Amino acid sequence: MKTVKEQLTKLKLLISTQSVSRAGSTFAIYKTDSDPGSISDKLDLLGKISALTGKCSDVILHHPSDFRTKEEAVSVSELLKKNNLTPVTVMADLYIPRKRGVLNHRLMYGTLTSPYPEIRVASINQIKAAMEQMREIKCRQLGLWIPDGIDSPGEKNTVDMLFGILKGLRQIDMNIRKSENILLGFKPYNPSFCATSVPDWGTASWLCRETDPSCKVLLDTASLLPGESLESVTISLLHQKMLGRLVLSDNKLGMGAMPAGSLDAGALFRLFLNLRQAEEADLYNPEENSIELRVDTRVGSPAENVLSAIENTEHALARASLVNLDELKTAQSKPDPTAANRILRDAFVTDVRPVVASWRKDNKLPEDPVTEL
Repeated sequence: MKTVKEQLTKLKLLISTQSVSRAGSTFAIYKTDSDPGSISDKLDLLGKISALTGKCSDVILHHPSDFRTKEEAVSVSELLKKNNLTPVTVMADLYIPRKRGVLNHRLMYGTLTSPYPEIRVASINQIKAAMEQMREIKCRQLGLWIPDGIDSPGEKNTVDMLFGILKGLRQIDMNIRKSENILLGFKPYNPSFCATSVPDWGTASWLCRETDPSCKVLLDTASLLPGESLESVTISLLHQKMLGRLVLSDNKLGMGAMPAGSLDAGALFRLFLNLRQAEEADLYNPEENSIELRVDTRVGSPAENVLSAIENTEHALARASLVNLDELKTAQSKPDPTAANRILRDAFVTDVRPVVASWRKDNKLPEDPVTEL
Protein backbone atom coordinates (compact mmCIF):
# COMPACT_ATOMS: atom_id res chain seq x y z
CA MET A 1 0.00 0.00 0.00
CA LYS A 2 1.35 3.41 -0.99
CA THR A 3 2.01 5.89 1.79
CA VAL A 4 0.00 9.09 2.19
CA LYS A 5 2.96 11.13 0.93
CA GLU A 6 3.28 8.93 -2.16
CA GLN A 7 -0.41 9.43 -2.88
CA LEU A 8 -0.07 13.19 -2.46
CA THR A 9 2.87 13.26 -4.86
CA LYS A 10 0.90 11.39 -7.53
CA LEU A 11 -2.14 13.67 -7.21
CA LYS A 12 -2.41 15.65 -10.44
CA LEU A 13 -4.54 18.78 -10.21
CA LEU A 14 -5.56 21.19 -12.95
CA ILE A 15 -7.03 24.69 -12.74
CA SER A 16 -8.91 26.93 -15.17
CA THR A 17 -8.25 30.59 -15.76
CA GLN A 18 -11.91 31.15 -14.88
CA SER A 19 -11.24 29.92 -11.33
CA VAL A 20 -9.25 33.05 -10.57
CA SER A 21 -11.90 35.31 -12.07
CA ARG A 22 -14.67 36.94 -10.07
CA ALA A 23 -17.95 35.11 -10.49
CA GLY A 24 -21.35 36.58 -9.89
CA SER A 25 -25.01 35.78 -9.53
CA THR A 26 -28.16 36.92 -11.31
CA PHE A 27 -27.95 40.07 -9.17
CA ALA A 28 -24.40 41.42 -9.48
CA ILE A 29 -20.68 40.75 -9.71
CA TYR A 30 -18.73 42.26 -6.81
CA LYS A 31 -15.35 42.93 -8.39
CA THR A 32 -12.49 44.28 -6.31
CA ASP A 33 -9.43 46.24 -7.34
CA SER A 34 -7.22 43.23 -6.59
CA ASP A 35 -9.11 40.83 -8.87
CA PRO A 36 -7.02 39.69 -11.86
CA GLY A 37 -8.49 41.18 -15.01
CA SER A 38 -6.32 40.40 -18.02
CA ILE A 39 -5.13 36.98 -19.11
CA SER A 40 -1.63 38.11 -18.11
CA ASP A 41 -2.83 38.78 -14.55
CA LYS A 42 -4.61 35.43 -14.40
CA LEU A 43 -1.63 33.40 -15.61
CA ASP A 44 0.75 35.27 -13.30
CA LEU A 45 -1.52 34.41 -10.36
CA LEU A 46 -1.87 30.78 -11.43
CA GLY A 47 1.91 30.57 -11.75
CA LYS A 48 2.26 31.83 -8.18
CA ILE A 49 -0.34 29.36 -6.89
CA SER A 50 1.48 26.51 -8.64
CA ALA A 51 4.83 27.57 -7.16
CA LEU A 52 3.33 27.75 -3.64
CA THR A 53 1.50 24.41 -3.76
CA GLY A 54 3.42 22.21 -6.17
CA LYS A 55 0.07 21.57 -7.89
CA CYS A 56 -1.98 23.06 -10.74
CA SER A 57 0.86 23.76 -13.15
CA ASP A 58 -1.46 22.39 -15.86
CA VAL A 59 -4.10 24.92 -16.84
CA ILE A 60 -7.33 25.13 -18.85
CA LEU A 61 -7.80 28.18 -21.06
CA HIS A 62 -10.94 29.58 -22.66
CA HIS A 63 -11.55 30.74 -26.20
CA PRO A 64 -12.42 33.51 -26.98
CA SER A 65 -12.28 35.14 -23.52
CA ASP A 66 -8.57 34.37 -22.93
CA PHE A 67 -7.38 34.70 -26.53
CA ARG A 68 -9.00 34.82 -29.94
CA THR A 69 -6.33 35.64 -32.55
CA LYS A 70 -3.01 34.11 -33.56
CA GLU A 71 -1.17 37.11 -32.12
CA GLU A 72 -2.96 36.74 -28.78
CA ALA A 73 -2.22 32.99 -28.80
CA VAL A 74 1.51 33.73 -29.24
CA SER A 75 1.36 36.14 -26.30
CA VAL A 76 -0.46 33.57 -24.14
CA SER A 77 2.14 30.95 -25.05
CA GLU A 78 4.90 33.26 -23.81
CA LEU A 79 3.01 33.96 -20.58
CA LEU A 80 2.57 30.23 -19.97
CA LYS A 81 6.28 29.63 -20.43
CA LYS A 82 7.16 32.56 -18.15
CA ASN A 83 5.00 31.13 -15.34
CA ASN A 84 6.04 27.47 -15.85
CA LEU A 85 2.50 26.50 -16.79
CA THR A 86 1.33 23.92 -19.33
CA PRO A 87 -1.90 24.30 -21.34
CA VAL A 88 -3.82 21.01 -21.25
CA THR A 89 -7.26 22.02 -22.56
CA VAL A 90 -8.80 24.86 -24.52
CA MET A 91 -12.51 25.27 -23.81
CA ALA A 92 -14.43 26.54 -26.83
CA ASP A 93 -17.04 28.72 -25.16
CA LEU A 94 -19.92 28.82 -27.62
CA TYR A 95 -22.35 30.69 -25.41
CA ILE A 96 -20.59 34.10 -25.58
CA PRO A 97 -22.37 36.51 -27.97
CA ARG A 98 -20.19 38.76 -30.14
CA LYS A 99 -20.67 42.47 -30.67
CA ARG A 100 -20.32 41.98 -34.41
CA GLY A 101 -21.05 39.17 -36.82
CA VAL A 102 -23.52 36.30 -36.87
CA LEU A 103 -22.98 35.03 -33.32
CA ASN A 104 -25.04 37.71 -31.62
CA HIS A 105 -28.04 37.68 -29.27
CA ARG A 106 -29.60 34.91 -31.38
CA LEU A 107 -27.34 32.44 -29.53
CA MET A 108 -30.17 32.36 -26.98
CA TYR A 109 -31.79 29.83 -29.35
CA GLY A 110 -28.78 27.52 -29.38
CA THR A 111 -25.62 26.81 -31.33
CA LEU A 112 -25.44 23.44 -33.10
CA THR A 113 -29.24 23.14 -32.90
CA SER A 114 -30.15 26.74 -33.67
CA PRO A 115 -33.15 27.30 -35.95
CA TYR A 116 -30.90 29.78 -37.83
CA PRO A 117 -28.69 27.88 -40.34
CA GLU A 118 -26.08 30.67 -40.28
CA ILE A 119 -25.73 30.31 -36.49
CA ARG A 120 -25.13 26.56 -36.82
CA VAL A 121 -22.44 27.14 -39.45
CA ALA A 122 -20.83 29.98 -37.50
CA SER A 123 -20.76 27.86 -34.31
CA ILE A 124 -18.85 25.10 -36.12
CA ASN A 125 -16.47 27.70 -37.56
CA GLN A 126 -15.98 29.20 -34.10
CA ILE A 127 -14.93 25.78 -32.76
CA LYS A 128 -12.55 25.36 -35.71
CA ALA A 129 -11.02 28.75 -34.88
CA ALA A 130 -10.59 27.68 -31.26
CA MET A 131 -8.79 24.54 -32.46
CA GLU A 132 -6.41 26.58 -34.59
CA GLN A 133 -5.50 28.82 -31.65
CA MET A 134 -5.27 25.72 -29.45
CA ARG A 135 -2.52 24.42 -31.72
CA GLU A 136 -0.71 27.75 -31.57
CA ILE A 137 -0.19 27.31 -27.82
CA LYS A 138 0.83 23.63 -28.25
CA CYS A 139 -2.33 22.25 -26.65
CA ARG A 140 -3.94 19.03 -27.89
CA GLN A 141 -7.29 18.84 -26.11
CA LEU A 142 -10.52 20.63 -27.01
CA GLY A 143 -13.18 21.04 -24.33
CA LEU A 144 -16.83 21.43 -25.30
CA TRP A 145 -19.98 22.23 -23.43
CA ILE A 146 -22.89 22.69 -25.80
CA PRO A 147 -25.27 25.18 -24.18
CA ASP A 148 -28.31 24.18 -26.26
CA GLY A 149 -31.74 23.41 -24.90
CA ILE A 150 -35.30 24.67 -24.71
CA ASP A 151 -37.02 27.07 -22.37
CA SER A 152 -40.53 25.89 -23.25
CA PRO A 153 -41.88 22.60 -24.70
CA GLY A 154 -42.90 24.11 -28.05
CA GLU A 155 -39.61 25.86 -28.73
CA LYS A 156 -37.83 22.93 -30.43
CA ASN A 157 -38.28 19.31 -31.40
CA THR A 158 -36.10 17.42 -28.90
CA VAL A 159 -35.59 14.55 -31.37
CA ASP A 160 -34.17 16.94 -33.96
CA MET A 161 -32.17 18.71 -31.25
CA LEU A 162 -30.23 15.57 -30.32
CA PHE A 163 -29.74 14.68 -33.99
CA GLY A 164 -28.35 18.20 -34.49
CA ILE A 165 -25.86 17.80 -31.63
CA LEU A 166 -24.60 14.49 -33.00
CA LYS A 167 -24.30 15.86 -36.54
CA GLY A 168 -22.40 18.89 -35.27
CA LEU A 169 -20.03 16.80 -33.14
CA ARG A 170 -19.20 14.62 -36.14
CA GLN A 171 -18.43 17.71 -38.21
CA ILE A 172 -16.14 18.96 -35.44
CA ASP A 173 -14.46 15.57 -35.15
CA MET A 174 -13.48 15.72 -38.83
CA ASN A 175 -11.07 18.54 -37.87
CA ILE A 176 -9.49 16.75 -34.91
CA ARG A 177 -6.02 15.36 -35.56
CA LYS A 178 -4.82 11.93 -34.41
CA SER A 179 -2.78 13.43 -31.57
CA GLU A 180 -5.78 15.43 -30.30
CA ASN A 181 -8.97 14.61 -28.44
CA ILE A 182 -12.27 16.09 -27.27
CA LEU A 183 -13.82 16.39 -23.81
CA LEU A 184 -17.61 16.72 -23.79
CA GLY A 185 -19.32 18.25 -20.78
CA PHE A 186 -23.02 18.46 -19.93
CA LYS A 187 -25.44 20.29 -17.65
CA PRO A 188 -28.83 18.73 -16.82
CA TYR A 189 -30.79 21.96 -16.27
CA ASN A 190 -28.56 24.97 -16.93
CA PRO A 191 -29.07 27.38 -18.68
CA SER A 192 -32.36 26.16 -20.14
CA PHE A 193 -35.59 26.36 -18.15
CA CYS A 194 -37.22 23.24 -19.65
CA ALA A 195 -34.62 20.78 -21.02
CA THR A 196 -31.01 20.64 -22.18
CA SER A 197 -29.65 18.90 -25.25
CA VAL A 198 -27.06 16.84 -23.29
CA PRO A 199 -28.95 16.26 -20.02
CA ASP A 200 -26.86 13.60 -18.26
CA TRP A 201 -23.61 11.66 -18.26
CA GLY A 202 -25.23 8.70 -20.03
CA THR A 203 -26.23 10.86 -23.00
CA ALA A 204 -22.78 12.46 -23.01
CA SER A 205 -21.16 9.00 -23.10
CA TRP A 206 -23.40 7.90 -25.97
CA LEU A 207 -22.59 11.03 -27.98
CA CYS A 208 -18.85 10.47 -27.38
CA ARG A 209 -19.04 6.85 -28.56
CA GLU A 210 -21.02 7.89 -31.64
CA THR A 211 -18.52 10.64 -32.46
CA ASP A 212 -14.98 9.29 -32.06
CA PRO A 213 -12.99 6.91 -29.79
CA SER A 214 -10.90 9.87 -28.61
CA CYS A 215 -13.98 11.73 -27.34
CA LYS A 216 -14.49 11.37 -23.55
CA VAL A 217 -16.82 12.74 -20.88
CA LEU A 218 -15.96 15.77 -18.78
CA LEU A 219 -17.66 14.91 -15.47
CA ASP A 220 -18.33 18.05 -13.45
CA THR A 221 -19.59 17.42 -9.92
CA ALA A 222 -21.75 20.53 -10.29
CA SER A 223 -23.54 18.81 -13.19
CA LEU A 224 -24.89 15.83 -11.28
CA LEU A 225 -28.58 15.75 -10.52
CA PRO A 226 -29.60 16.19 -6.86
CA GLY A 227 -29.23 12.91 -5.00
CA GLU A 228 -27.05 11.32 -7.68
CA SER A 229 -24.02 9.45 -6.34
CA LEU A 230 -20.76 11.00 -7.54
CA GLU A 231 -18.72 7.90 -6.76
CA SER A 232 -21.17 5.59 -8.57
CA VAL A 233 -21.18 7.71 -11.73
CA THR A 234 -17.39 8.05 -11.64
CA ILE A 235 -16.81 4.30 -11.29
CA SER A 236 -19.37 3.57 -14.01
CA LEU A 237 -17.54 5.89 -16.45
CA LEU A 238 -14.20 4.31 -15.49
CA HIS A 239 -15.60 0.84 -16.23
CA GLN A 240 -16.79 2.11 -19.61
CA LYS A 241 -13.42 3.82 -20.25
CA MET A 242 -15.36 7.01 -20.91
CA LEU A 243 -14.09 9.28 -18.12
CA GLY A 244 -11.97 12.02 -19.63
CA ARG A 245 -11.68 14.21 -16.54
CA LEU A 246 -13.22 14.85 -13.15
CA VAL A 247 -14.07 18.46 -12.26
CA LEU A 248 -14.46 19.00 -8.52
CA SER A 249 -16.38 21.73 -6.73
CA ASP A 250 -19.02 22.00 -4.02
CA ASN A 251 -22.44 23.44 -4.76
CA LYS A 252 -26.11 23.45 -3.83
CA LEU A 253 -28.47 22.29 -6.60
CA GLY A 254 -25.85 23.05 -9.24
CA MET A 255 -25.57 26.70 -8.25
CA GLY A 256 -22.08 28.15 -7.91
CA ALA A 257 -18.79 26.36 -7.42
CA MET A 258 -17.41 26.54 -3.90
CA PRO A 259 -13.97 25.02 -3.21
CA ALA A 260 -14.19 21.22 -3.33
CA GLY A 261 -14.87 19.78 0.12
CA SER A 262 -16.03 23.04 1.66
CA LEU A 263 -19.71 22.05 1.89
CA ASP A 264 -19.45 18.26 2.00
CA ALA A 265 -16.04 16.97 3.02
CA GLY A 266 -17.48 13.46 3.37
CA ALA A 267 -18.41 13.26 -0.31
CA LEU A 268 -14.87 14.23 -1.34
CA PHE A 269 -13.42 11.61 1.05
CA ARG A 270 -15.70 8.90 -0.40
CA LEU A 271 -14.76 9.88 -3.95
CA PHE A 272 -11.03 9.44 -3.28
CA LEU A 273 -11.69 6.17 -1.45
CA ASN A 274 -13.48 4.88 -4.55
CA LEU A 275 -10.69 6.14 -6.80
CA ARG A 276 -8.17 4.21 -4.68
CA GLN A 277 -10.28 1.08 -5.06
CA ALA A 278 -10.53 1.71 -8.81
CA GLU A 279 -6.74 2.04 -8.94
CA GLU A 280 -6.41 -1.35 -7.21
CA ALA A 281 -8.70 -2.79 -9.91
CA ASP A 282 -6.59 -1.21 -12.72
CA LEU A 283 -9.45 1.06 -13.75
CA TYR A 284 -7.80 4.32 -12.70
CA ASN A 285 -4.32 5.82 -12.87
CA PRO A 286 -3.91 9.04 -10.82
CA GLU A 287 -0.87 10.07 -12.85
CA GLU A 288 -2.85 9.87 -16.10
CA ASN A 289 -6.36 10.79 -14.92
CA SER A 290 -6.02 14.38 -13.77
CA ILE A 291 -8.56 16.23 -11.63
CA GLU A 292 -9.69 19.77 -12.30
CA LEU A 293 -10.59 22.08 -9.42
CA ARG A 294 -13.30 24.56 -10.30
CA VAL A 295 -13.97 27.63 -8.18
CA ASP A 296 -16.43 30.45 -8.88
CA THR A 297 -15.64 33.13 -6.34
CA ARG A 298 -18.54 35.42 -5.49
CA VAL A 299 -17.16 36.45 -2.07
CA GLY A 300 -13.62 36.49 -0.71
CA SER A 301 -10.37 36.24 -2.63
CA PRO A 302 -10.27 34.08 -5.81
CA ALA A 303 -6.67 33.05 -5.08
CA GLU A 304 -7.42 32.08 -1.48
CA ASN A 305 -10.44 30.05 -2.56
CA VAL A 306 -8.31 28.16 -5.09
CA LEU A 307 -5.76 27.44 -2.35
CA SER A 308 -8.60 26.18 -0.13
CA ALA A 309 -9.74 23.85 -2.92
CA ILE A 310 -6.22 22.44 -3.26
CA GLU A 311 -5.85 21.98 0.50
CA ASN A 312 -9.29 20.37 0.91
CA THR A 313 -8.53 17.97 -1.93
CA GLU A 314 -5.16 17.01 -0.47
CA HIS A 315 -6.76 16.42 2.95
CA ALA A 316 -9.50 14.24 1.44
CA LEU A 317 -6.93 12.17 -0.44
CA ALA A 318 -4.77 11.84 2.69
CA ARG A 319 -7.74 10.59 4.74
CA ALA A 320 -8.72 8.12 2.03
CA SER A 321 -5.10 6.90 1.90
CA LEU A 322 -5.31 5.92 5.59
CA VAL A 323 -7.97 3.31 4.86
CA ASN A 324 -6.59 -0.22 4.79
CA LEU A 325 -8.35 -1.54 1.71
CA ASP A 326 -7.70 -5.18 2.63
CA GLU A 327 -9.27 -4.75 6.07
CA LEU A 328 -12.19 -2.89 4.54
CA LYS A 329 -12.75 -5.63 1.95
CA THR A 330 -12.63 -8.32 4.64
CA ALA A 331 -15.25 -6.51 6.71
CA GLN A 332 -17.43 -5.98 3.63
CA SER A 333 -17.20 -9.61 2.52
CA LYS A 334 -18.36 -11.06 5.87
CA PRO A 335 -20.52 -8.82 5.71
CA ASP A 336 -19.88 -6.66 8.77
CA PRO A 337 -21.10 -3.15 7.89
CA THR A 338 -20.49 -1.85 11.41
CA ALA A 339 -16.80 -2.79 11.28
CA ALA A 340 -16.48 -1.47 7.72
CA ASN A 341 -18.05 1.86 8.64
CA ARG A 342 -15.77 2.10 11.66
CA ILE A 343 -12.73 1.73 9.42
CA LEU A 344 -14.00 4.58 7.23
CA ARG A 345 -14.99 6.77 10.20
CA ASP A 346 -11.59 6.37 11.88
CA ALA A 347 -9.83 7.46 8.71
CA PHE A 348 -12.20 10.37 8.11
CA VAL A 349 -11.84 11.87 11.60
CA THR A 350 -8.02 11.58 11.61
CA ASP A 351 -6.19 14.92 11.61
CA VAL A 352 -4.11 14.69 8.43
CA ARG A 353 -2.80 18.26 8.54
CA PRO A 354 0.59 17.22 10.02
CA VAL A 355 1.32 14.70 7.25
CA VAL A 356 0.25 17.17 4.53
CA ALA A 357 2.46 19.84 6.13
CA SER A 358 5.33 17.34 6.24
CA TRP A 359 4.84 16.53 2.55
CA ARG A 360 4.99 20.23 1.75
CA LYS A 361 8.17 20.62 3.77
CA ASP A 362 9.73 17.65 1.95
CA ASN A 363 8.95 19.39 -1.33
CA LYS A 364 10.27 22.78 -0.13
CA LEU A 365 6.81 24.33 -0.21
CA PRO A 366 5.37 26.75 2.37
CA GLU A 367 3.33 25.05 5.08
CA ASP A 368 0.55 27.65 4.71
CA PRO A 369 0.48 28.98 1.12
CA VAL A 370 -2.19 31.59 1.96
CA THR A 371 0.30 33.55 4.08
CA GLU A 372 2.70 33.69 1.11
CA LEU A 373 0.28 35.24 -1.39
